[in-house]
Amino acid sequence: MKLTFIGATHEVTGSCYYLEACGKKILIDCGMEQGPDLYENKPIPVPAGDIDMVLLTHAHIDHSGLLPLLYKHGFRGQIFATGGTAALCRIMLLDSAHIQEFEAEWKNRKAERAGRDMVEPLYSHQDAEGAISCFVTTDYETERYIAEGIRIRFLDAGHLLGSSSIEATITEGAVTKKIVFSGDIGNSGQPLISNPVYPKEADYVVMEST
Repeated sequence: MKLTFIGATHEVTGSCYYLEACGKKILIDCGMEQGPDLYENKPIPVPAGDIDMVLLTHAHIDHSGLLPLLYKHGFRGQIFATGGTAALCRIMLLDSAHIQEFEAEWKNRKAERAGRDMVEPLYSHQDAEGAISCFVTTDYETERYIAEGIRIRFLDAGHLLGSSSIEATITEGAVTKKIVFSGDIGNSGQPLISNPVYPKEADYVVMEST
């Protein structure tokens, strides 16, 4: 088992972790950096087409926003998320693609007048639709085997509709370890969002510190 931190290790946005376990290549979140880009994220160490699956904590663009780019570069695996997250991502990823295309069109109008090179959008509406087609929904607190030796469980993080902390229990040979990816954890007592559900135990916790 090997865990590589791709994004959000120096700044708030762009959350992404790369996990190799049981012969599988897994991303946990695939977020877009937003605001000033103060630190360059590490590249994902394998081609997008080699990624087997993505575990998505929630729909906010700083956690999900590069899924269409992943699809554009060849990803065709499964994206595991709650039903609420999948529903919101259909709205948010298509909107993000529209913004990418609109901004590229605006820049190209200026570039054409100035004689500069044209630019391409980061990804397109079709790339967003492709990423959305990869979603597989799972219920809260339901243990699910996603590969031999790997089972996951989503816990309500109380952050927004569908938001989750994700437990990944990994068995390689005679060794079993549990990693918890916190996602963004919400507050208690919100009128429309459930209180966070906290995991009881873990060998490792990867926590959003904001």
